[in-house]
Amino acid sequence: MKLALATPLIALFPGALSLAIRQNTAQITFIGAADAQFTQDFPTDGSIVQITNPLSISHIASTVPGIACTFTGVDHGTTTVTGVQTVDVGPPQTQVHGSCQAGETPPSPPVQPGPVGDEVMITFMGAANAQFTQSFPVDGASVQINNPLSISHIMSSTNGVACTFNGVDNSVTTVSGAQTVDVGPPQTQVSGSCASA
Repeated sequence: MKLALATPLIALFPGALSLAIRQNTAQITFIGAADAQFTQDFPTDGSIVQITNPLSISHIASTVPGIACTFTGVDHGTTTVTGVQTVDVGPPQTQVHGSCQAGETPPSPPVQPGPVGDEVMITFMGAANAQFTQSFPVDGASVQINNPLSISHIMSSTNGVACTFNGVDNSVTTVSGAQTVDVGPPQTQVSGSCASA
């Protein structure tokens, strides 16, 4: 008898169950070419969530009112979605991370005011959302990088530190403070050094 009563209630309010499951999260849809798409849930507390699907994205859609989200692409494109809307990504690109929060103001990317202890974390980004992080001391010492991934971008989220990275094909890439810098041409990185600026 109880089961028979519950079924019509769920049928009457199909959104009630999904709303309860998604409480404090926003379900975002990422749309690529030829209507290829995927969805991912993001907490609405402003925390940064990695996006691991390598699909190149042309549009980002939200059906959740009262939230604002910011998404960052592999080519540094930033897309903001506020409330219920679909926004174009320009130019289309794989998305690497995003964050959402309640309200009309989208979250800003996290920036650390200075290094944590005597080290700084650096993110090395390649094609199709492949990436790795490595810590570097801020005493200017040269540190070997042993990951063979071909790197297109190098990112630091820490102010007050300047780093220089050397590529296998003689590229020299400097990252000063909290920023993402292109590696030209993309190549495996072999060493790097960081120092307080």
